[in-house]
Amino acid sequence: MDKTVTQAGDAIWEEVPFELAYRLGEITLFTRAFRALNLRSHFFDLPADPMQPAPPFRRLGHECDVIVTRSHPISERLPPLTAVAGALRYVPDQFTRFHTSLDGTFADYVEKFSAKTRSTLRRKVKKFLDSGEGSTMRSFARPDEIAEFHRLARVVSVRTYQERLLDAGIPENPGFVRELEALASRNAVRAYVLMLRGEAIAYLCCPVVQDVLLYKYLGYDPEHAALSPGTVLQYLAFEELFRDGTFRAFDFTEGQGEHKKFFGTHSTLCANICYFPPTLASRFWIGLHLGLDRFSSTVGQMLSRVGLKKTLKRLIRRV
Repeated sequence: MDKTVTQAGDAIWEEVPFELAYRLGEITLFTRAFRALNLRSHFFDLPADPMQPAPPFRRLGHECDVIVTRSHPISERLPPLTAVAGALRYVPDQFTRFHTSLDGTFADYVEKFSAKTRSTLRRKVKKFLDSGEGSTMRSFARPDEIAEFHRLARVVSVRTYQERLLDAGIPENPGFVRELEALASRNAVRAYVLMLRGEAIAYLCCPVVQDVLLYKYLGYDPEHAALSPGTVLQYLAFEELFRDGTFRAFDFTEGQGEHKKFFGTHSTLCANICYFPPTLASRFWIGLHLGLDRFSSTVGQMLSRVGLKKTLKRLIRRV
């Protein structure tokens, strides 16, 4: 599908590739691609009403297979499947989305933590920085710095379970580097690498949308997990971002996790919402996706009850 943009009122709908991933737990079995119209808007700017702005239903089934709104704020949890305005509304994900306001100072920010937690964080950071010459965080923002960031990040990414199992490491292709360089030329990316005695062990890459940093690409070498590299890198990156004072917020993007909850200052209940035409094909793909999700959830709950879920996750990530 060639990328085109349609504006209806203040809403902008963009033709984009869209895939549903069919998974068992963290393992992707396959993906199914659809022609999609996606609402181009940050969740900060949307009301907590899933029907606002109104989806362009007249285009559904003719010009697109699905209409998508990602991370739409909602006031309460939605049923996973509902008939709405002659379409099937499928809600594959509902989650609390966290972000951190970058107003004020870093000292103000860390006051959100208890005295004990502040002490623990500072101790972890000091332990890392004192672990040997060349133990530091490197920052990258200019176009001429991007290639070096990417080289270091790829060294880490190939060691992560995200790349091995989820195909979610930092992309390797040269086109991705050019995209980052273009963002850097507009002062629209910040990237960081944590170095342990001169060796890259963690990375974080944050594109910028409307003066908001997106928690987009991240990973750390599991061999150094005892040093809490993700926590140390996030702490040092925030320290620099508050000092920079350029951006409005740091958006931890979709999904939940203790790291996001821990470092976030605000939370919003959100949902990924898909509108499909009420066809047999749509019902099949929705039903399969929903069935696998429920099966994975049931198995996960059973493993948690017998105390095996965390152990199994660790084993899978070592594969």
